[in-house]
Amino acid sequence: MNLRYNGTDITDSVNIIDASVTDRCGGKSDSMDIMFSDTKKLWRQWNPAKGDILEVSQDGFSSGAMYIDEFEVFNGKYNIKSKSIPINSRTKKTNGWENIRFKQIMSQLSSEVGLQLKTYGIEDHLYDRMDMINRTNLEFMNERCILEGYSLKITDKKAIIYSEKALENYAPVKEISEDSLIGNYKFKTISSGIYSSCLVEYFASNNIIKYKFDPKNPPIGDVLKVNLRANNIGEAERYSKNLLRYNNKMETVGAFSIKQDSTLAAGNTIAIKDIGSFSGKYFIYLINHNFTNGKSYLKARRVLEDY
Repeated sequence: MNLRYNGTDITDSVNIIDASVTDRCGGKSDSMDIMFSDTKKLWRQWNPAKGDILEVSQDGFSSGAMYIDEFEVFNGKYNIKSKSIPINSRTKKTNGWENIRFKQIMSQLSSEVGLQLKTYGIEDHLYDRMDMINRTNLEFMNERCILEGYSLKITDKKAIIYSEKALENYAPVKEISEDSLIGNYKFKTISSGIYSSCLVEYFASNNIIKYKFDPKNPPIGDVLKVNLRANNIGEAERYSKNLLRYNNKMETVGAFSIKQDSTLAAGNTIAIKDIGSFSGKYFIYLINHNFTNGKSYLKARRVLEDY
């Protein structure tokens, strides 16, 4: 395992007791926890600061740039927790735009917090009006991505926007059977909080804009009713489809550990075998690689079909 601190390789100068990286598909930041033996009190001499950058790499895997978020010293040990989100991205703001496209807003908000925007397979929608009220840049970007059916992932100084639905269509990169699971595991499916359809309504002047999306083979549930700004029927249609998918996508989930496999990443699809009715194609939404105990801990959801 190699460790870089503010761009300098310090692998040979430290004694790592425990190290793990959590990779998420989006919505929340990636994170990294590293515990060092510090009997010689080197970390106190180096005096790390919040916002300094750590990066772990091993066998082709890299955590990317992680910003130190908190640290502590205790009993001859030094523990550092880092996140992929820059500290300067946590300021709440208010802003407004007219006649602007999706990518323009995302590019502006990304660059303001030192991130480079990358997009994959998205449509550059045009908006008559857009308002950001008391939100951080990344909070607002994430909310807009959800409405448009996209995911926002912050990694290695980049803001990446992509379609989860598009990734779900890829073939599984790995088959995982019950025999390959390590320790405790859990698969479950829920009915509470699952919706059969979604109705978006917006009352503007004397006009009512609304659209109700009913998927093929809908699950049993109530109608999800949402009142939010939609400038036209096309926006209401997009929002209703995407909000239903967002709210229903965690209907069937699994959590389990396997032998460490750093080739797996959040956003991959996998095939679950030999778990009865829970067998099928799943989308990894979180994976934690522990480089000390040699395990990868996964959280995955069954891919949605028809919408």
